[in-house]
Amino acid sequence: MPALVRAELAFIPSFLEALGEGFSRDNLRPTSPEEIAQIERQPEWFVRIVNNPPRQVVLPDGTLGQRVPATELWYMDGATFLGSVGIRHELNAILESWGGHIGYAVRPSARRQGHASAMLAEALDHVRATLPLSRVMLTVDLDNTASIKVIEKNGGTIRDEVDNPWVEGVRGRRYWIDLR
Repeated sequence: MPALVRAELAFIPSFLEALGEGFSRDNLRPTSPEEIAQIERQPEWFVRIVNNPPRQVVLPDGTLGQRVPATELWYMDGATFLGSVGIRHELNAILESWGGHIGYAVRPSARRQGHASAMLAEALDHVRATLPLSRVMLTVDLDNTASIKVIEKNGGTIRDEVDNPWVEGVRGRRYWIDLR
């Protein structure tokens, strides 16, 4: 049965297969061939930064920003990588405008099988058990109907509709999910 777990070296072969399918942990920036090659050359380094991310993050516009405390979990079925969830422990001004507390992605070959809904439900349980949050915010592009259904299935209520600050001409929704 699939479960959210911390990244491990043993999972890298399946993770690399997912990258080869077009999976990306960041829906604003696809993983480059150079990044994939670096993961292949230095898998220990990659697992280390997934589990202990650097204090700074490169923002979608290329500038550096301060990373909020976060946890990345991989959705694994045995040794098969199905997707990942990023859980931000708090919001800064940037994440309040777009990004929210939780982001998730499913590898292309595992989509439309209910994994996103299960991943988000498990991520919400993780937040309830480990963080002092009473609600979390998620964002989604208006044209991503599959993700809208996942968020609403997991109790999301629309906060508002806003322009995506990183992608010109794209509007999205911000959702709240109550945890208590």
